[in-house]
Amino acid sequence: MNEKTKIYTQNELYENNINTNEYKLNEEVGEFVGTLKLKAWTSRSRAKGSGKAVRAFFELKDGRKIIAMAQPFRIEQFAMICAAEIGQQFKLRFEASSSRFIFLAELEVKAEDDDLPEEIV
Repeated sequence: MNEKTKIYTQNELYENNINTNEYKLNEEVGEFVGTLKLKAWTSRSRAKGSGKAVRAFFELKDGRKIIAMAQPFRIEQFAMICAAEIGQQFKLRFEASSSRFIFLAELEVKAEDDDLPEEIV
């Protein structure tokens, strides 16, 4: 197994003493740049039959540590997170649903030569 693309189970997080308490679900709408630090399966599916989501742990440029959920029904996002290597940088865009739930709307690998406006941090 490739350690750079590993997705941990909840038991593996416990067994390896990996503490994720510093990471919080993102509650802010906007675009951000973050480095992927860790990936872990959710312990169960929110919707029957859709499979487990992947929690992607990011450290943003401003130092915040957030969790972005990659849901299996968002096939392209889910596949991108599953294949992503730890340490990769991403551009993340979060939006609010009609019920005001903040969700990962768009995800893209950040090329090293991308020039981003200062407000995207």
